[in-house]
Amino acid sequence: MKKTVLMAVLAVYCLAGCSSDDKARTKNDAGQPGTGSYPVSTADGKTIPVAELAKWPFYGIGNVSIDQAENALRVAESDSSKGVMLVSPESYASRVVVSFKVKPSTFESVNVVVISASDKTTGGDFLIPSDYDGNFGFWTQENVQNYVFAFHNAAHDRKPFIVRDPGMVLLAEAETHVTGERWNEIEIGRDGSHVFMKIDGKTIIDAADTAQPELPGGKICFRLRGTPGNNASALFKDVVIREQ
Repeated sequence: MKKTVLMAVLAVYCLAGCSSDDKARTKNDAGQPGTGSYPVSTADGKTIPVAELAKWPFYGIGNVSIDQAENALRVAESDSSKGVMLVSPESYASRVVVSFKVKPSTFESVNVVVISASDKTTGGDFLIPSDYDGNFGFWTQENVQNYVFAFHNAAHDRKPFIVRDPGMVLLAEAETHVTGERWNEIEIGRDGSHVFMKIDGKTIIDAADTAQPELPGGKICFRLRGTPGNNASALFKDVVIREQ
């Protein structure tokens, strides 16, 4: 009788162990980079409430405020600005998707998002100088490596594009302008060396970065810059960051 009970217990233990292994293997397989399936997607995502977004480190000459009527964060330049940046307090993986809604206030409010921003030498965190004035050169020509996704940039006589920094190396440019001075749904991201941009549910850029080594993950930044005499501002809400 004892032998029979022991065998039954061992059988149950084996089944449980096999089931756990199968689940772990399924999870690991799902975590591998896509091959032909693009863009990256995952059920888990971190929603950034407007109140939390307002606490992200802010750089440049301007301000952030919460628009209660729109339940959105307003990011704005002030006079003498060279651009304003909202920088995530934490870093994210090299397989990440950022989705959000944005409403530029004017045609001149050029809007880009920087992802995977890290130190070019260490691949880790980078130091933003205390006297940083908002200039874009810090992100594109110095010791910070990243990807820049420009989507509301007709005022600079450019169509939406994705570049790798430092050096503003163009990876791809869209065929036409898509966004306007209204609520736009933006989704951008990367799966290792693949990058993409979707606007209002339509993929407008899907490209590969063939440069080596592959960029690590890093911080996410929202940037606004106007044109001479026209300060930029925009509303942001429904920000979700998904890692895989």
